[in-house]
Amino acid sequence: MTYAKTYLKLTALCFSIGAFSLGTITPAVAESKTASTQTEGKVIDIINVTSYTYVQVQTKKSKVWVAAPTTPIKKGSVIRFSTKMPMENFHSDSIDKTFPLIYFVNRLSSDADKTSSTKKSSPHTNVKSTGKKIVGIKKVENGKTITEIYAEKEALKTKIIKVRGKVTRFSADIMGSNWLHLQDSSGMKDLTVTTKAKATVGDIVIIEGKLSVNKDFGHGYVYPVIVENAKISKGK
Repeated sequence: MTYAKTYLKLTALCFSIGAFSLGTITPAVAESKTASTQTEGKVIDIINVTSYTYVQVQTKKSKVWVAAPTTPIKKGSVIRFSTKMPMENFHSDSIDKTFPLIYFVNRLSSDADKTSSTKKSSPHTNVKSTGKKIVGIKKVENGKTITEIYAEKEALKTKIIKVRGKVTRFSADIMGSNWLHLQDSSGMKDLTVTTKAKATVGDIVIIEGKLSVNKDFGHGYVYPVIVENAKISKGK
């Protein structure tokens, strides 16, 4: 049960924060490497909850349930989805429902949208990365820049580190924590942070927490560096 919930949380997180470099494992996104199998069917029921959409689909063979990051979809739509991650007897606490079989996916596609009908941002993320270098953010006293953290990660792992940066992504209540992503003026790298505190995209903050290296959440989701259980204060 925990295995299934963890995958669902990570799937939503992966797409709520967006990919800085698709096809590679980066701090902003860690991509599952498993090959997918596609099937299609007509949507006959929809249940929307925070950050997720559950859809019941009538395929040629049977009725099945699919869970995806929040997706604008209508009953009667014909959608395609991956069947690479089936879970049996999955219970959703948010809707108090047990699904005998459900497929967890990171994308739904339909005839109405050939590219993707999946929102790349969750309700908690309201600004997309521009891909431009952030300027004007100075290194915090007795702290590190994000570039230095990557360069010195082996020496810094398990240590408490301090860094100033701009919040570029924020996702609330994922696996019991809020997740945010920082960039600073030292380069284009992105730093993933977990915290109990809240932040707004665009804030300049100082975070302080333990650095973990090559953090593996399973299913191919690996973060080269991640600051965990961080404290947050205003950075200006």
